[in-house]
Amino acid sequence: MAIVLVLSGLITAIYSATSTRSASAAASEDSTENAHKATGLLIEQAYADTQRARTTAMETRKAELKNIGAPIASALDELRARVAKGELTLPEAKLAGLAIIRSVRFNKSDFFFAFDSDGTSIANPNRQFEGKNLMKQQDPSGIFTVRELLKMADEKGSGYLEYSWVKLNETAPSPKVGYVYRYAPWNWIIGTGVYVDDIDKAAAARLEATKQALGDSFSRVALAESGLLFVLDKDGKVVVSPSNRDLSELGTTDWGRNLTTSLVASAPKSSKEIVLTNHDAALTGTSEPWVMDVSTFPELGWTLVSAVPQSEIQAPGNSQALRQGLISLSVLLLGLIIGLAASRRLVRPVATMTKAAAALEANSFEPEMLDEAASRKDEVGLLARAFQRMGAEVVSRERKLREQVRTLTVVVDRQKVAEESGAITESDFFKDLQAKKEALRARNAAPPDSDDTGRTVT
Repeated sequence: MAIVLVLSGLITAIYSATSTRSASAAASEDSTENAHKATGLLIEQAYADTQRARTTAMETRKAELKNIGAPIASALDELRARVAKGELTLPEAKLAGLAIIRSVRFNKSDFFFAFDSDGTSIANPNRQFEGKNLMKQQDPSGIFTVRELLKMADEKGSGYLEYSWVKLNETAPSPKVGYVYRYAPWNWIIGTGVYVDDIDKAAAARLEATKQALGDSFSRVALAESGLLFVLDKDGKVVVSPSNRDLSELGTTDWGRNLTTSLVASAPKSSKEIVLTNHDAALTGTSEPWVMDVSTFPELGWTLVSAVPQSEIQAPGNSQALRQGLISLSVLLLGLIIGLAASRRLVRPVATMTKAAAALEANSFEPEMLDEAASRKDEVGLLARAFQRMGAEVVSRERKLREQVRTLTVVVDRQKVAEESGAITESDFFKDLQAKKEALRARNAAPPDSDDTGRTVT
């Protein structure tokens, strides 16, 4: 029973400790994943705010363009009215209209332009473009700007296009948003555009502030004892790190570059997924296994990483497993003590009855041998009392039987003597001896004879 109890206790302790450690590790991983998800939501919200601010600024800028373009259409309508009155010829009115388009300026450097329906420039502050067909002209990102503007004007009458263009007196293209509308009476495509690099700069500044805020937030996120969060760009460069941690080794050491390259490569394509990976890293100064959750933000080209040393994930589980093991062993020890006490209480009277049975077999049984066991109130006591009564009856019957056997032996012995005596007296030899005895007795009874000398002859 003790062996079975020990084996079952050990199996239970091992299973409990293993289960507790696994459950604790899973809980730690879930906690890290939840923190990762919460951080991801924070990044998404910050990006959404940045984009919302940019969108608002762009919508405001687009509305301004539309409002600024309206007076040109009014001026062209006046020229058409003068043509109708005979004050101007149609060519003169068109030349005047093109001059108006070239002369309009706003925001100091922004201007208007015009194309005919074939995409040939007919009005531009930079006169070198006039007379040229610009349908094949592309911005640095590959957009056919004039073609798209004319298509928008043909299909919708007006619209907006974001593209890049070179500023006057500059060589590098800058982001720009264009607005075009068709002036149907003369079949002109009139448009303007404003450079939105200031909006992009404001958005970039807002993003940098977001990075700083995220770094401060990362420093307050507790992932075990040494865990941390950081963000990589598509090239594996750290763009956001906890403000209280130095992650420069990720970009200056071989292990760091290998780690960031591997993390970016393992990032999921969708922002809704989180990939669990394991890597060796020296983020705390010593290379050790780390458990890392990786997710991506395609719009930003960012990869969010939450990293926790594997030893710290397993530590709570190991501690709980140790406590569970100690509790199980304590219960096992207590069970053994109780079991041994119970077994001794059960086995002692059984041993007494076993000795009593042996004594009964050896004809040395005494009912008093079972007095202690018979005094119990349980089933063992009931059995001992029954055995005591049975033993006493057996002893009593045994004694009576021996007495009867002794009495019967005496009777049998006397009868045997009588029988043997009768057999002797009835034998011829005994009868002959008896006759001789009688003859001798008779002769002894007669007077003695005397010889001639007077002596008695016997």
